[in-house]
Amino acid sequence: MQLIRQMRNKGLVLFVFVSLILVSILFSPALKAARVKGLRLFEEFYMLRQVFGLIGAKYVEEDKVDKEKLLYGAIDGAIKTLEDPFTRFMKPEAFDDMQTEASGEFGGLGILISTKDDILTVIAPIEGTPAYRVGVQAGDRIITVDEKPTKGMSVNDAVKILRGVVGSKVDLGIYRTGERKLIDITITRAIIKVSSVKARMIDENIGYAHLSGFIQTTAQDLEKEISKFEKEHDLKGLVLDVRNNPGGLLDSAVEVSRIFLGKSKIVSIKSRQGNEITYSSFAQEHKKFSIVVLINRGSASASEIVAGAIRDNGRGILLGEKSFGKGSVQTVLPLPNKSAIALTTAYYYTPSGVCIHKKGIKPHIPVSLPRLSTEEIIELRTEREKALTDTKKKGFMKVSRFDTQLSSAVDILKSSDIFFKNVINKEKGTAIAKDPSAVKGKDKAVH
Repeated sequence: MQLIRQMRNKGLVLFVFVSLILVSILFSPALKAARVKGLRLFEEFYMLRQVFGLIGAKYVEEDKVDKEKLLYGAIDGAIKTLEDPFTRFMKPEAFDDMQTEASGEFGGLGILISTKDDILTVIAPIEGTPAYRVGVQAGDRIITVDEKPTKGMSVNDAVKILRGVVGSKVDLGIYRTGERKLIDITITRAIIKVSSVKARMIDENIGYAHLSGFIQTTAQDLEKEISKFEKEHDLKGLVLDVRNNPGGLLDSAVEVSRIFLGKSKIVSIKSRQGNEITYSSFAQEHKKFSIVVLINRGSASASEIVAGAIRDNGRGILLGEKSFGKGSVQTVLPLPNKSAIALTTAYYYTPSGVCIHKKGIKPHIPVSLPRLSTEEIIELRTEREKALTDTKKKGFMKVSRFDTQLSSAVDILKSSDIFFKNVINKEKGTAIAKDPSAVKGKDKAVH
């Protein structure tokens, strides 16, 4: 009997001990906070369900009650509270369009847009598209579309309006910094076929490659063009032009960077949980020629990854204007009924650990284009397009008299190796040539 009592007492002690542990866990501050948070979330969703029910049961115009529109409107409203123009909800047709764009062909005007101060703003026109040919520029504010104000319009709604039947026209009222009145531009819609790489030799030793976007085939196409340069010429320098390149696929930007970098860090991605993913180049060898990267305020996202990797690894010189500053990562998360949400889930960091989101990347050498009229912009772009697409034309690519950025890049590649290395080795990367003769046209462009 005594043994049984002892066992019972031990069992009672164990039961009390376990109970105390469970109570301490259940009522711990962390778990209590999580439980309260969960209850609040349940209450919020219950309230949303109540609102949907009340609208469905009592709204005076029953025919206007559309469950799908209510749902989409609620999702759009939730996303707007984040005040992030890059997080967006995509209805099934918009999600399908986005997947088509990533493969390199889609319909529309040829511009990438975002919102800034609640106004539709052009991130960049895509080279060779209708918008590019009529002179649309990075930073243009779209104030009206077909005379209708755009203030407060979401990017998705704007895209829906801007896209239309191929061959139809759309009228844009654009505000451009420095202009006293709105610029009226009419654009004819077309199928946009993005050839992401266009390349030519400028002379026997200097190549030129323009990347208009980062799609699935960009790195492969660029590698092919560079190999052709090396096979047919004594390639000593390359101008890599990512001006007005709004970005694209992260993997494409990493693969393009690997073409130029040996064993180096390319970019890191950090989420709010502190998780870090690093993309690197593992090659022991890389292309030996000098590189000048042209950037401007239309260079965004994937363009900034490449520019940042080349800069931070001391592989080349950045020339032009400060880039756009889009350093966030959007994860596309499919939802039921073939819709999706592009959600900002992380920021990316250059190899030196700098997050350039909303800041942009400064060039080593600031060079601006001269102030051009719309007519001169169109002339410049027409010349460039002819020079890059006329494969039958013999000889080397001619640099436009308006393109002071490209001419300055060529002059740098022709300058001494000492000057080139000195610029790269500057710690803060804001060097300007001390010798005015090192960059021709300095009086026009370099400041």
